[in-house]
Order: sequence, then C-alpha cells, then structure tokens
Amino acid sequence: MPDPFAKPEEKKTMSILKRVLKVTKVVFTTKFPMNLMFLIIIIVLSVVGFEYMQPEDVSTPTGNVIMEEECPECVCEEAECEQDCDLCPIKTKVETKNVIYYECKGGELVTDLEDCEDNLPDIPDEYAGTVEGVSLIIDNIEYEGDEEDSGFVTRVDYTIINKGDLPLVPKVEVKVYEDWTLKVKKTVANKVVNPEIVVNPGEYVTRKDRVRIYFKGTDQTLRLLLVNSLPTIEQDVVAVTREFSMD
Repeated sequence: MPDPFAKPEEKKTMSILKRVLKVTKVVFTTKFPMNLMFLIIIIVLSVVGFEYMQPEDVSTPTGNVIMEEECPECVCEEAECEQDCDLCPIKTKVETKNVIYYECKGGELVTDLEDCEDNLPDIPDEYAGTVEGVSLIIDNIEYEGDEEDSGFVTRVDYTIINKGDLPLVPKVEVKVYEDWTLKVKKTVANKVVNPEIVVNPGEYVTRKDRVRIYFKGTDQTLRLLLVNSLPTIEQDVVAVTREFSMD
C-alpha cells in the first residue's frame, strides 16, 4: 500500500520503478528472440525516460494575444487617367502611288515634260517655225555647183523639237525652187526623207540627211515640210524655208 505521506516526487519515482520491474519480469520470464529482446529493452527505456522528464502539470501558457485587424474594403474615387502613348502600338499606313517619268533627250528622267525644256536647244529667230509646240529648224544647207548657174543640194541639216503633248513620227519633204508659184506648190517634193524615228514630248532630234536635188539658177530657196506620219493618217505640221545663193 502506498505511503500517503510520501512526497509527489517520491511517488513518481516509485511508480516508475514498479513499471520497470514489471517489464523486466516479463522480459526475463518469457522467451523471445535476441533481436526482439533488445527492441523491447530500448522501448522500455524510452518510455521510462519520457515519463521521468515530462512535468506533472502541463498547462497552456496564456498571454496578451494581438489580433490583426481586418483591412476595410477600399473605395477608390474617380480620377483622370493619363495615357502613356509610348506603350501604344505604332500603326502605319502604306499608300501606293504610280509615278510616270519622262526621259529627256539627254537621258534625264523627269515627272513633268516642261522640266525637259531646260535641256532642249534654243529656237533661233531665223529659219525656224513652231506650230502647236513642235518646232522645225533648218541648221545648214550644203550644195555643189554643176554648171555656171546650176548645181545640186547635197545635204540638209535640221532639228526637230517636240514640246507638244503627243509623240511625233517625222517625215520631211524637201523642195528646192527659184520662185514660189502655184505650180511649185502643187508639184511633188524633190526629196522625201523618212528617218523612221519617234520624237516623244520633251525630246528633240538633230539630223544631217544627204540628198541630191538639182536646181538651176544662182538664187534658190530650200523648203522643208515636217509631216507627222502616224500609222493611220499623215498630217502636215510646220514648213520652214531658207534661201541660199551660188555666188
């Protein structure tokens, strides 16, 4: 029977010793394999140590507990928003534009035919004529004598300048005469020069065409008629005259 006057520490020690003796008696009086015996001894020692170290009265500590206040619901006031355009995607618009270029006689490309005029030769005051932007100029006449008062025109130098709006397919009719009469007017040309070229707007051409036209008389006149020989219809454009003398 336990001693009622014993102290609590002594009661605890006696209780533990009784448990140890009881477990030891069971271990030594029962047959177990050696490994199992060691395992039981370890478990017993662990239980004894836990019981000895555990305090009798374990109470939950108390103290001042600080509770975190719940954040109130935020209410935002309406405010103006400033946009950051640096973050906006860049939109580009591509337009296709057709540009027509014209090639001047010197090879320069321009978008306006009038720009080619700076590259065109000047039109002299004499031996030149212009109709609807197309000019014809007699630059020179070469001839040779045959008899005392006759000879042959051997070469004609001329320039055609097209400042008009349409291409020109030139054909040049050459007449040599002493006096301009109705008979001479109705007479066919002494020579027809067909260069087989095209003079586009803003272009010009200078030619030296060889001919052989007989004339009689010391004072003569050479007349050039420029014809636009289009595939469908021919049209007289401009006529120019130049006098020359055997003297």
